[in-house]
Amino acid sequence: MKIVCLGDSLTETYGIDQKKGWVNLLRKELNAETINAGICGDTTNGMLARCEQLIFKHKPSHLIILGGTNDLWYGLKKAYIISNLQAITSQAKYHEVVPVIGLPTLSYNLEELNTAQENYSESINSFRKALLQYCINQDKICIDFSKNMEKEHFLEDGLHPNELGQKIMFQNALTVLKMIK
Repeated sequence: MKIVCLGDSLTETYGIDQKKGWVNLLRKELNAETINAGICGDTTNGMLARCEQLIFKHKPSHLIILGGTNDLWYGLKKAYIISNLQAITSQAKYHEVVPVIGLPTLSYNLEELNTAQENYSESINSFRKALLQYCINQDKICIDFSKNMEKEHFLEDGLHPNELGQKIMFQNALTVLKMIK
């Protein structure tokens, strides 16, 4: 198994040592090559632009895709974000890579940060619901990275997981990957 983890700061591991992030924990547990292709601040447009090059370079068996929260910050519509994720999964399948869509983590204490239509926390929650429904309707493999996470599992910014949150994200990813091996 060889995994490329494509994403934003939730993948790159913002605010804590990358060695304690979910991607590195997955690498150690699975004893598999696991590439952290997360870039803080990236959008699904950027992820889509980078996807095929990463597939050619690393030749993974699996691609975990975790993004969308920065798109929401910029006021992009859920349908547009999901269409980018769909294009990324199509590229993966075309190259015989198993795509796995990650549902972003919830956020806390962000009511004062507003996107175009609603507070940022609610925007993320609404996107998560729409993305989960898309995964169900399209029979896509998905990881709910927020499963078993609470407010205390996040840094002070309320958006990025702390070390304990990263461990929970790792467990959520591991559970799904073990089911699809």
